[in-house]
Amino acid sequence: MADHVVDGANGFVASHLIGTLLARGDSVVALARASEEVVRRKVSDALATLHLDPAMAKKVQVRPFSLAESDLGIALSEVFAEPCTYWHSAALITFFPRREAELRAVNVVGSAHTAAAFAKYAKSGSRYVHVSTAYQNGTTQGKALEQWPEFGHPSEFRNDYEHSKRLAEVALSQTGLVQEGGVLVARLGVMVGHSGTGRALSDLGIYDFLRVIALFARRTPGQRVRFVCHPGAALHLTPVDGTVDRMLALASGPADRPVRHLVPPVAVPVADLFAAISAHLPVELVAATAEDVEAEPFGRFEAIVNMRCKFTSPYFRHEYEFESHQDAEPPPVTPRVLDLLISWYVREGLPE
Repeated sequence: MADHVVDGANGFVASHLIGTLLARGDSVVALARASEEVVRRKVSDALATLHLDPAMAKKVQVRPFSLAESDLGIALSEVFAEPCTYWHSAALITFFPRREAELRAVNVVGSAHTAAAFAKYAKSGSRYVHVSTAYQNGTTQGKALEQWPEFGHPSEFRNDYEHSKRLAEVALSQTGLVQEGGVLVARLGVMVGHSGTGRALSDLGIYDFLRVIALFARRTPGQRVRFVCHPGAALHLTPVDGTVDRMLALASGPADRPVRHLVPPVAVPVADLFAAISAHLPVELVAATAEDVEAEPFGRFEAIVNMRCKFTSPYFRHEYEFESHQDAEPPPVTPRVLDLLISWYVREGLPE
């Protein structure tokens, strides 16, 4: 049995991670701003998604914490009483503008607080895992490498969230933890539901886009909507079950390569994503070039939908390539898995 501390415990990835750890008999201390009831419900739901016993959620130890405080608002000597793996998953995820101060407070300053607390209190043999995003690479052209990043100007990123995650990694790279070799940075792709069922307990990322498209498709069925896309645009959709498996394998392995991309070896072309959505909703989504739209400008309906999707659609306008290695790659999203992901959310996840 191993000991784990997981913050942001009510989050999508963290709740599935905790469920998997509990199922294999490990001890888990879950840290969250949310109530104990909410955390246990999220973990119970995640266990059900993973085809595990939801009742195991009662085994998790839940403690309130605060990223705003240098001691995280908890008795750190008790939390780090034994050598452990600390999973820093807590983050503010929003693409909305004018949230830069909040994003920095949570994702940059808060991350620094967890690293400092770990460095001061964790027992010898412990490991710190920082959960990040592959898209911290921003709009930089070329392959994103598995290496510590440099500072980037905000203009190099699609949104302040990406920039805040870059700043958090830069700050972590400058700590003594890195020299001591007890750090792993897990950069995730676009998180989606379970690869076997499509079940997803998230409204972020591709699901936010799906929700908006469904709203307009059901109000005005049969419309065509174009989005400006890079000819090679593809998204690294990453099922949560395969991601958790890879995270656990890397965290228990050698620390010779501390920065890792946990993205599938094959990305899903945006055109294929649009086709899968169009197969399940009364809408025709089309990947268009900027030249296409210049020659035939958006109609009113298309313009409104594009405006509502303005925080997701920038991810269609770039071609991404991430350095990755076989031991860190979750299984690819095949056409069958993609159909499961879309069909489950349209059937079960959309608000009435």
